Amino acid sequence: MYLFRYLENKSRSFVIGLSILLVILISFIDYVVSPDIASVFFLLPVALVSWCVSEKFGILISFICATAWFLIHLLKGEVVSPNYLPYWNAFIRLAFYLTVNYLFAELHNARKRESKLARTDEITGVANRKLFVELASMELKKSRRYGHPFTITYIDLDNFKNINDYGGYKVGDHVLQVVAQTIKHTVRETDIVARIGGDEFIIFLPGLAYEPAQIVINRVRNILSETMEKNVWPVTFSIGAITYINPPETVDEIIEKADYLMYIIKNKSKNVIEHITEI
Repeated sequence: MYLFRYLENKSRSFVIGLSILLVILISFIDYVVSPDIASVFFLLPVALVSWCVSEKFGILISFICATAWFLIHLLKGEVVSPNYLPYWNAFIRLAFYLTVNYLFAELHNARKRESKLARTDEITGVANRKLFVELASMELKKSRRYGHPFTITYIDLDNFKNINDYGGYKVGDHVLQVVAQTIKHTVRETDIVARIGGDEFIIFLPGLAYEPAQIVINRVRNILSETMEKNVWPVTFSIGAITYINPPETVDEIIEKADYLMYIIKNKSKNVIEHITEI
């Protein structure tokens, strides 16, 4: 599996070329030794392509491997009409290679789905806290290196509990999905949007100082409010934002300060924006 993980980072053409080279090498060994001894190693190029490239290319390599095995028999004079056994054996091997190709492709897809679920919020599809910390940590390093400011925005949904109480959790989940996608489509692609808690979202705005960040925050709040009114959902938004001139040491510190700012806002009133600057 280490080899597969290593080759996942290589280009598709490299993996396909390596697989074809393996087919040629295994075919040569089969021809020199015996077609029935080394032919099982044809599974290696099939597995490599199905895992690192795609199931479609795995099917192609499967046919190439089965054909190579048959040609070795043919060159050795073992395919003589009306002896149909080599044809049958070639078909069985093809079916076996195709089965392995399918299983490896499904295993790889399941692994990717599991990896995605571990890093994204299962309800909204945006980043979860784990992925947010990972991405924001990289942005912190960039901010320290180049001296760029950034803004962290913490959004809390006011009265969301009433949605769950009277509309049910299905409606509540739909509201969260709409909020998440609205935020995602309102900000830049380089901004990081995550669901950080039950009804709380966080946005990392790299490179934005106070004034441009304030414009983005106002736009997000206005579009969210319009969306809630359009769907007749009694939800408003309390937003706490901090613009950092000098980045703190950790992402956890950023989240903690933004969360505390939100706590102060919620205790004072709702449906307001509080934006401060940390020097």
